[in-house]
Amino acid sequence: MIDKLQQLLDEYHENYNKFTYANYLDPDNQDALKTGLVGCFYLNQAYRPEKRQAIAQVLVLYDKHWSTKLRYGYFDGDPDNLYPYVETIINEKTSRIVETGQSDLCFYWGSIDNMEFVPDYLITAYSRAAWYEELHREISYVQFYLPISELASFGLDKLVEFISQISEILQPMHGFFGLGILHAHEYYDYQYLEYELAHQFLGLDISNVESDLRFRDGFKCINWLTVLSDELIRDKLGSLAELKRQNHDEAITFYPYTGGVVVRAGEVPQLGDVSRNPYPQHYVNVNALLKAARSPEIGSLGFGSINGEVRFNNRSSKEWQSRFDDVIATDIAIIDESADDGVGKQDDKTKTIRHSVNTGELCRHSGLYSATINGKLEDRELASGYIVAPFRDSETGKIYREITWQLLRRDDGGEVFTK
Repeated sequence: MIDKLQQLLDEYHENYNKFTYANYLDPDNQDALKTGLVGCFYLNQAYRPEKRQAIAQVLVLYDKHWSTKLRYGYFDGDPDNLYPYVETIINEKTSRIVETGQSDLCFYWGSIDNMEFVPDYLITAYSRAAWYEELHREISYVQFYLPISELASFGLDKLVEFISQISEILQPMHGFFGLGILHAHEYYDYQYLEYELAHQFLGLDISNVESDLRFRDGFKCINWLTVLSDELIRDKLGSLAELKRQNHDEAITFYPYTGGVVVRAGEVPQLGDVSRNPYPQHYVNVNALLKAARSPEIGSLGFGSINGEVRFNNRSSKEWQSRFDDVIATDIAIIDESADDGVGKQDDKTKTIRHSVNTGELCRHSGLYSATINGKLEDRELASGYIVAPFRDSETGKIYREITWQLLRRDDGGEVFTK
Protein backbone atom coordinates (compact mmCIF):
# COMPACT_ATOMS: atom_id res chain seq x y z
CA MET A 1 0.00 0.00 0.00
CA ILE A 2 2.87 2.37 0.81
CA ASP A 3 4.31 1.84 -2.67
CA LYS A 4 0.96 2.63 -4.33
CA LEU A 5 0.52 5.72 -2.22
CA GLN A 6 4.01 6.92 -3.09
CA GLN A 7 3.30 6.30 -6.77
CA LEU A 8 0.16 8.44 -6.50
CA LEU A 9 2.00 11.24 -4.71
CA ASP A 10 4.77 11.13 -7.31
CA GLU A 11 2.24 11.27 -10.14
CA TYR A 12 0.47 14.16 -8.43
CA HIS A 13 3.65 16.20 -8.08
CA GLU A 14 4.74 15.40 -11.65
CA ASN A 15 1.44 16.80 -12.92
CA TYR A 16 1.11 19.60 -10.38
CA ASN A 17 1.54 22.40 -12.89
CA LYS A 18 -1.11 20.88 -15.15
CA PHE A 19 -3.93 21.31 -12.67
CA THR A 20 -2.81 24.22 -10.48
CA TYR A 21 -3.46 27.78 -11.65
CA ALA A 22 -1.96 30.75 -9.82
CA ASN A 23 -4.23 33.60 -8.85
CA TYR A 24 -3.32 36.86 -10.58
CA LEU A 25 -3.82 38.75 -7.28
CA ASP A 26 -0.96 36.85 -5.61
CA PRO A 27 0.60 34.47 -8.17
CA ASP A 28 3.56 33.55 -5.95
CA ASN A 29 1.52 32.39 -2.97
CA GLN A 30 -2.13 31.78 -3.87
CA ASP A 31 -4.07 29.68 -6.36
CA ALA A 32 -7.25 30.16 -8.35
CA LEU A 33 -7.75 26.42 -8.97
CA LYS A 34 -6.01 23.31 -7.71
CA THR A 35 -6.48 19.59 -7.10
CA GLY A 36 -6.81 17.96 -3.70
CA LEU A 37 -9.15 15.80 -1.62
CA VAL A 38 -12.87 16.56 -1.66
CA GLY A 39 -15.64 15.03 0.41
CA CYS A 40 -19.35 15.80 0.11
CA PHE A 41 -22.42 14.39 1.89
CA TYR A 42 -25.91 15.02 0.53
CA LEU A 43 -28.72 15.40 3.07
CA ASN A 44 -32.49 15.27 2.99
CA GLN A 45 -34.48 17.47 5.40
CA ALA A 46 -31.36 18.92 6.99
CA TYR A 47 -33.56 21.54 8.62
CA ARG A 48 -34.70 18.97 11.18
CA PRO A 49 -33.24 19.41 14.70
CA GLU A 50 -31.43 16.06 14.67
CA LYS A 51 -29.78 16.93 11.33
CA ARG A 52 -28.63 20.32 12.58
CA GLN A 53 -27.18 18.55 15.62
CA ALA A 54 -25.41 16.13 13.28
CA ILE A 55 -23.92 18.94 11.19
CA ALA A 56 -22.63 20.52 14.40
CA GLN A 57 -21.02 17.19 15.37
CA VAL A 58 -19.23 16.98 12.03
CA LEU A 59 -17.82 20.48 12.51
CA VAL A 60 -16.54 19.37 15.91
CA LEU A 61 -14.91 16.32 14.30
CA TYR A 62 -13.21 18.38 11.59
CA ASP A 63 -12.15 20.92 14.21
CA LYS A 64 -10.59 18.15 16.30
CA HIS A 65 -8.12 17.27 13.53
CA TRP A 66 -7.62 20.50 11.57
CA SER A 67 -8.72 23.49 13.65
CA THR A 68 -5.23 24.99 13.43
CA LYS A 69 -5.52 25.07 9.62
CA LEU A 70 -8.73 27.13 9.52
CA ARG A 71 -8.29 30.90 9.41
CA TYR A 72 -11.32 32.83 8.19
CA GLY A 73 -14.88 32.32 7.14
CA TYR A 74 -18.48 33.24 7.81
CA PHE A 75 -21.49 31.78 9.52
CA ASP A 76 -24.45 33.76 8.27
CA GLY A 77 -24.03 33.12 4.54
CA ASP A 78 -22.36 36.48 3.98
CA PRO A 79 -18.93 36.13 2.31
CA ASP A 80 -18.43 39.89 2.59
CA ASN A 81 -18.40 39.65 6.37
CA LEU A 82 -15.46 37.40 7.26
CA TYR A 83 -14.11 36.86 10.73
CA PRO A 84 -11.31 34.73 12.21
CA TYR A 85 -12.06 31.12 13.01
CA VAL A 86 -10.49 31.55 16.45
CA GLU A 87 -12.79 34.45 17.31
CA THR A 88 -15.29 32.00 18.79
CA ILE A 89 -14.70 28.63 20.45
CA ILE A 90 -16.08 25.47 18.92
CA ASN A 91 -18.93 25.23 21.45
CA GLU A 92 -20.17 28.67 20.41
CA LYS A 93 -20.08 27.65 16.75
CA THR A 94 -22.06 24.46 17.35
CA SER A 95 -24.59 26.32 19.47
CA ARG A 96 -25.22 28.74 16.61
CA ILE A 97 -25.82 25.82 14.24
CA VAL A 98 -28.39 24.27 16.55
CA GLU A 99 -30.04 27.61 17.30
CA THR A 100 -30.80 28.25 13.62
CA GLY A 101 -33.83 26.04 14.10
CA GLN A 102 -35.52 25.47 10.74
CA SER A 103 -34.12 28.62 9.15
CA ASP A 104 -31.34 28.86 6.56
CA LEU A 105 -27.96 27.50 7.62
CA CYS A 106 -24.82 28.39 5.68
CA PHE A 107 -21.30 28.46 7.07
CA TYR A 108 -17.84 28.38 5.47
CA TRP A 109 -14.45 28.01 7.18
CA GLY A 110 -11.23 27.82 5.17
CA SER A 111 -7.48 28.11 5.37
CA ILE A 112 -7.46 31.46 3.53
CA ASP A 113 -8.16 35.07 4.45
CA ASN A 114 -9.35 36.15 0.99
CA MET A 115 -12.29 34.46 -0.73
CA GLU A 116 -10.62 34.94 -4.12
CA PHE A 117 -8.12 32.22 -3.18
CA VAL A 118 -8.44 28.43 -2.94
CA PRO A 119 -8.28 26.89 0.54
CA ASP A 120 -6.39 23.65 1.12
CA TYR A 121 -8.55 23.04 4.19
CA LEU A 122 -12.25 23.82 4.17
CA ILE A 123 -15.49 22.80 5.80
CA THR A 124 -18.78 24.26 4.63
CA ALA A 125 -22.46 23.45 5.02
CA TYR A 126 -25.54 24.57 3.14
CA SER A 127 -29.11 23.93 4.26
CA ARG A 128 -32.13 25.95 3.24
CA ALA A 129 -35.08 26.70 5.52
CA ALA A 130 -37.71 24.01 5.90
CA TRP A 131 -40.34 25.79 3.80
CA TYR A 132 -37.88 26.42 0.96
CA GLU A 133 -36.59 22.85 0.76
CA GLU A 134 -40.08 21.37 0.81
CA LEU A 135 -41.22 23.76 -1.92
CA HIS A 136 -38.19 23.73 -4.24
CA ARG A 137 -36.74 20.30 -3.33
CA GLU A 138 -33.13 21.50 -3.19
CA ILE A 139 -30.97 19.22 -1.08
CA SER A 140 -28.53 20.16 1.66
CA TYR A 141 -24.90 19.20 1.91
CA VAL A 142 -21.77 19.24 4.03
CA GLN A 143 -18.52 19.52 2.09
CA PHE A 144 -14.87 19.62 3.07
CA TYR A 145 -11.41 19.91 1.48
CA LEU A 146 -8.05 18.45 2.46
CA PRO A 147 -4.68 18.61 0.69
CA ILE A 148 -3.48 15.37 -0.88
CA SER A 149 -0.64 15.22 1.68
CA GLU A 150 -3.21 14.12 4.27
CA LEU A 151 -3.32 10.70 2.56
CA ALA A 152 0.14 10.12 4.03
CA SER A 153 0.11 12.28 7.17
CA PHE A 154 -3.40 11.37 8.38
CA GLY A 155 -3.35 7.92 6.81
CA LEU A 156 -5.44 6.06 4.24
CA ASP A 157 -7.24 3.77 6.66
CA LYS A 158 -7.85 6.61 9.13
CA LEU A 159 -9.43 8.66 6.35
CA VAL A 160 -11.76 5.77 5.49
CA GLU A 161 -12.66 5.54 9.18
CA PHE A 162 -13.19 9.32 9.25
CA ILE A 163 -15.58 9.17 6.27
CA SER A 164 -17.46 6.26 7.83
CA GLN A 165 -17.79 8.19 11.08
CA ILE A 166 -19.12 11.30 9.32
CA SER A 167 -21.55 9.14 7.34
CA GLU A 168 -22.93 7.55 10.49
CA ILE A 169 -23.36 10.97 12.10
CA LEU A 170 -25.01 12.69 9.11
CA GLN A 171 -26.96 9.72 7.70
CA PRO A 172 -26.68 11.14 4.16
CA MET A 173 -28.62 9.92 1.15
CA HIS A 174 -25.21 9.41 -0.47
CA GLY A 175 -21.78 11.01 -0.68
CA PHE A 176 -18.20 10.63 -1.87
CA PHE A 177 -14.58 11.30 -0.97
CA GLY A 178 -11.55 11.34 -3.24
CA LEU A 179 -9.55 13.50 -5.60
CA GLY A 180 -11.30 16.53 -6.99
CA ILE A 181 -10.90 20.12 -8.09
CA LEU A 182 -10.73 22.64 -5.25
CA HIS A 183 -12.40 26.01 -5.82
CA ALA A 184 -12.26 29.51 -4.51
CA HIS A 185 -15.57 30.74 -3.09
CA GLU A 186 -16.70 32.09 -6.47
CA TYR A 187 -16.32 28.65 -8.05
CA TYR A 188 -17.80 29.58 -11.44
CA ASP A 189 -15.00 31.99 -12.41
CA TYR A 190 -12.72 29.22 -13.69
CA GLN A 191 -15.15 26.69 -15.10
CA TYR A 192 -13.48 26.82 -18.51
CA LEU A 193 -10.29 25.52 -16.86
CA GLU A 194 -12.28 22.87 -15.00
CA TYR A 195 -13.62 21.61 -18.30
CA GLU A 196 -10.09 21.07 -19.60
CA LEU A 197 -8.92 19.38 -16.40
CA ALA A 198 -11.93 17.09 -16.27
CA HIS A 199 -11.01 15.74 -19.71
CA GLN A 200 -7.34 15.26 -18.84
CA PHE A 201 -7.79 13.61 -15.42
CA LEU A 202 -10.88 11.42 -15.26
CA GLY A 203 -10.46 10.57 -11.58
CA LEU A 204 -11.20 14.14 -10.45
CA ASP A 205 -14.58 15.08 -9.07
CA ILE A 206 -16.25 18.20 -10.46
CA SER A 207 -18.28 19.85 -7.70
CA ASN A 208 -20.39 22.84 -8.58
CA VAL A 209 -24.09 23.13 -7.68
CA GLU A 210 -24.19 20.51 -4.94
CA SER A 211 -27.77 21.38 -3.97
CA ASP A 212 -29.04 19.98 -7.31
CA LEU A 213 -32.47 18.46 -6.64
CA ARG A 214 -31.67 15.69 -9.14
CA PHE A 215 -29.37 14.16 -6.53
CA ARG A 216 -32.52 13.00 -4.76
CA ASP A 217 -32.70 10.30 -7.44
CA GLY A 218 -29.22 8.88 -6.81
CA PHE A 219 -25.56 9.72 -6.35
CA LYS A 220 -23.67 12.02 -8.73
CA CYS A 221 -20.67 9.85 -9.58
CA ILE A 222 -18.35 7.33 -7.97
CA ASN A 223 -14.97 8.27 -6.52
CA TRP A 224 -12.34 6.54 -4.38
CA LEU A 225 -14.94 6.31 -1.59
CA THR A 226 -18.64 6.22 -2.43
CA VAL A 227 -21.20 6.52 0.36
CA LEU A 228 -24.64 4.92 -0.03
CA SER A 229 -27.51 4.91 2.44
CA ASP A 230 -29.34 1.68 3.23
CA GLU A 231 -32.44 3.23 1.66
CA LEU A 232 -30.67 3.94 -1.64
CA ILE A 233 -29.20 0.43 -1.70
CA ARG A 234 -32.57 -1.13 -0.97
CA ASP A 235 -34.41 0.95 -3.59
CA LYS A 236 -31.84 0.68 -6.41
CA LEU A 237 -29.41 -2.18 -5.71
CA GLY A 238 -31.25 -4.81 -3.68
CA SER A 239 -29.05 -5.33 -0.63
CA LEU A 240 -25.47 -5.05 0.57
CA ALA A 241 -25.20 -8.83 0.60
CA GLU A 242 -26.24 -8.89 -3.05
CA LEU A 243 -23.64 -6.24 -3.91
CA LYS A 244 -20.92 -8.29 -2.24
CA ARG A 245 -21.97 -11.39 -4.19
CA GLN A 246 -21.83 -9.48 -7.47
CA ASN A 247 -18.40 -8.05 -6.73
CA HIS A 248 -15.40 -9.98 -8.10
CA ASP A 249 -12.76 -7.33 -7.48
CA GLU A 250 -10.80 -8.07 -4.32
CA ALA A 251 -9.60 -4.45 -4.17
CA ILE A 252 -13.17 -3.21 -3.69
CA THR A 253 -13.90 -3.06 0.03
CA PHE A 254 -17.18 -2.45 1.87
CA TYR A 255 -17.28 -0.58 5.18
CA PRO A 256 -20.81 -0.83 6.63
CA TYR A 257 -21.96 1.71 9.19
CA THR A 258 -25.33 2.05 10.91
CA GLY A 259 -27.49 3.41 8.10
CA GLY A 260 -25.36 2.67 5.06
CA VAL A 261 -22.01 1.64 3.61
CA VAL A 262 -18.79 3.20 2.34
CA VAL A 263 -17.46 1.50 -0.82
CA ARG A 264 -13.71 1.80 -1.42
CA ALA A 265 -12.35 1.52 -4.97
CA GLY A 266 -8.80 0.26 -4.46
CA GLU A 267 -6.10 1.10 -1.98
CA VAL A 268 -5.50 4.70 -3.07
CA PRO A 269 -7.37 7.38 -5.06
CA GLN A 270 -6.60 7.71 -8.76
CA LEU A 271 -6.03 10.76 -10.98
CA GLY A 272 -7.19 8.94 -14.13
CA ASP A 273 -4.59 10.63 -16.35
CA VAL A 274 -5.84 10.04 -19.91
CA SER A 275 -2.27 9.68 -21.19
CA ARG A 276 -1.42 6.93 -18.67
CA ASN A 277 -4.44 5.31 -17.07
CA PRO A 278 -7.73 6.98 -18.01
CA TYR A 279 -9.89 4.16 -16.71
CA PRO A 280 -8.58 2.97 -13.31
CA GLN A 281 -9.66 -0.64 -13.02
CA HIS A 282 -11.24 -0.43 -9.57
CA TYR A 283 -13.11 2.77 -10.44
CA VAL A 284 -14.55 1.08 -13.53
CA ASN A 285 -15.58 -1.92 -11.46
CA VAL A 286 -17.20 0.13 -8.68
CA ASN A 287 -18.99 2.19 -11.31
CA ALA A 288 -20.44 -0.95 -12.90
CA LEU A 289 -21.41 -2.33 -9.49
CA LEU A 290 -23.20 0.81 -8.27
CA LYS A 291 -24.38 2.36 -11.54
CA ALA A 292 -28.05 1.49 -10.97
CA ALA A 293 -28.07 3.79 -7.91
CA ARG A 294 -26.65 6.73 -9.84
CA SER A 295 -28.85 9.72 -10.57
CA PRO A 296 -30.26 9.30 -14.11
CA GLU A 297 -29.35 12.90 -14.89
CA ILE A 298 -27.55 15.86 -13.43
CA GLY A 299 -27.68 19.55 -14.16
CA SER A 300 -24.92 21.26 -16.08
CA LEU A 301 -21.58 21.32 -14.29
CA GLY A 302 -20.88 24.70 -15.88
CA PHE A 303 -22.61 27.98 -16.50
CA GLY A 304 -22.97 29.58 -19.92
CA SER A 305 -19.95 30.87 -21.77
CA ILE A 306 -19.27 34.60 -21.30
CA ASN A 307 -16.53 35.05 -23.90
CA GLY A 308 -16.73 32.07 -26.25
CA GLU A 309 -14.81 29.74 -23.93
CA VAL A 310 -15.90 26.11 -23.60
CA ARG A 311 -17.63 25.11 -20.36
CA PHE A 312 -19.68 22.11 -19.34
CA ASN A 313 -23.24 22.01 -20.65
CA ASN A 314 -26.00 19.45 -20.05
CA ARG A 315 -24.71 17.05 -22.71
CA SER A 316 -21.04 17.12 -21.74
CA SER A 317 -21.98 16.93 -18.04
CA LYS A 318 -23.86 13.70 -18.70
CA GLU A 319 -20.87 12.37 -20.65
CA TRP A 320 -18.62 13.21 -17.71
CA GLN A 321 -20.96 11.49 -15.25
CA SER A 322 -20.94 8.29 -17.34
CA ARG A 323 -17.26 8.37 -18.36
CA PHE A 324 -16.52 5.02 -16.70
CA ASP A 325 -19.41 3.26 -18.46
CA ASP A 326 -18.87 0.76 -21.28
CA VAL A 327 -15.05 0.67 -21.23
CA ILE A 328 -14.62 -3.08 -20.80
CA ALA A 329 -13.86 -3.62 -24.51
CA THR A 330 -11.05 -1.05 -24.32
CA ASP A 331 -9.57 -2.78 -21.29
CA ILE A 332 -9.78 -6.20 -22.95
CA ALA A 333 -8.00 -4.88 -26.02
CA ILE A 334 -5.14 -3.62 -23.87
CA ILE A 335 -4.91 -6.95 -22.07
CA ASP A 336 -4.98 -8.96 -25.30
CA GLU A 337 -2.18 -6.96 -26.85
CA SER A 338 0.19 -7.90 -24.05
CA ALA A 339 -1.13 -11.39 -23.30
CA ASP A 340 0.73 -14.64 -23.63
CA ASP A 341 -0.48 -16.69 -26.64
CA GLY A 342 -0.46 -20.01 -24.75
CA VAL A 343 2.79 -21.17 -26.35
CA GLY A 344 5.18 -18.49 -25.29
CA LYS A 345 5.57 -14.74 -25.21
CA GLN A 346 4.85 -13.19 -28.58
CA ASP A 347 7.80 -11.76 -30.46
CA ASP A 348 7.62 -7.95 -30.15
CA LYS A 349 9.09 -7.62 -33.65
CA THR A 350 6.18 -9.49 -35.23
CA LYS A 351 3.43 -7.46 -33.55
CA THR A 352 3.38 -3.73 -34.19
CA ILE A 353 -0.17 -2.46 -33.75
CA ARG A 354 -0.91 1.23 -33.99
CA HIS A 355 -2.84 2.99 -31.28
CA SER A 356 -6.39 3.45 -32.48
CA VAL A 357 -9.63 4.96 -31.28
CA ASN A 358 -13.23 4.50 -32.38
CA THR A 359 -15.97 7.08 -32.79
CA GLY A 360 -17.60 7.67 -29.42
CA GLU A 361 -14.52 6.61 -27.42
CA LEU A 362 -12.19 8.75 -25.36
CA CYS A 363 -9.02 9.80 -27.20
CA ARG A 364 -5.91 9.03 -25.14
CA HIS A 365 -3.22 10.68 -27.25
CA SER A 366 -3.37 14.05 -29.02
CA GLY A 367 -2.08 13.90 -32.58
CA LEU A 368 -2.76 13.13 -36.22
CA TYR A 369 -5.02 10.16 -37.02
CA SER A 370 -6.01 8.50 -40.27
CA ALA A 371 -8.91 6.36 -41.50
CA THR A 372 -10.21 5.07 -44.83
CA ILE A 373 -13.76 6.38 -45.29
CA ASN A 374 -15.81 5.47 -48.37
CA GLY A 375 -12.64 4.44 -50.19
CA LYS A 376 -10.83 7.70 -49.43
CA LEU A 377 -8.01 8.28 -46.92
CA GLU A 378 -8.96 10.95 -44.40
CA ASP A 379 -6.71 12.65 -41.82
CA ARG A 380 -7.93 14.21 -38.60
CA GLU A 381 -6.37 15.95 -35.60
CA LEU A 382 -7.75 14.54 -32.32
CA ALA A 383 -7.17 15.79 -28.77
CA SER A 384 -6.63 13.62 -25.69
CA GLY A 385 -9.39 13.65 -23.10
CA TYR A 386 -12.20 14.22 -25.60
CA ILE A 387 -14.80 11.86 -27.04
CA VAL A 388 -14.21 11.26 -30.76
CA ALA A 389 -17.09 12.82 -32.67
CA PRO A 390 -18.62 11.33 -35.85
CA PHE A 391 -16.93 12.27 -39.13
CA ARG A 392 -18.76 14.51 -41.58
CA ASP A 393 -17.76 14.37 -45.24
CA SER A 394 -17.25 17.99 -46.31
CA GLU A 395 -18.25 17.22 -49.92
CA THR A 396 -21.36 15.07 -49.48
CA GLY A 397 -22.39 16.11 -45.97
CA LYS A 398 -22.78 12.45 -45.01
CA ILE A 399 -22.02 11.61 -41.38
CA TYR A 400 -20.05 8.45 -40.50
CA ARG A 401 -20.52 7.18 -36.96
CA GLU A 402 -18.53 3.92 -36.94
CA ILE A 403 -14.95 4.85 -37.79
CA THR A 404 -11.68 3.50 -36.37
CA TRP A 405 -8.91 6.11 -36.44
CA GLN A 406 -5.26 4.99 -36.55
CA LEU A 407 -2.62 7.13 -34.83
CA LEU A 408 0.02 8.48 -37.22
CA ARG A 409 1.77 11.12 -35.09
CA ARG A 410 1.62 11.95 -31.40
CA ASP A 411 1.86 15.59 -30.35
CA ASP A 412 3.93 14.62 -27.30
CA GLY A 413 6.43 12.72 -29.45
CA GLY A 414 5.50 9.38 -27.91
CA GLU A 415 5.25 5.94 -29.52
CA VAL A 416 2.40 5.47 -32.02
CA PHE A 417 2.51 1.66 -31.70
CA THR A 418 1.13 -0.36 -28.81
CA LYS A 419 3.98 -2.82 -29.16
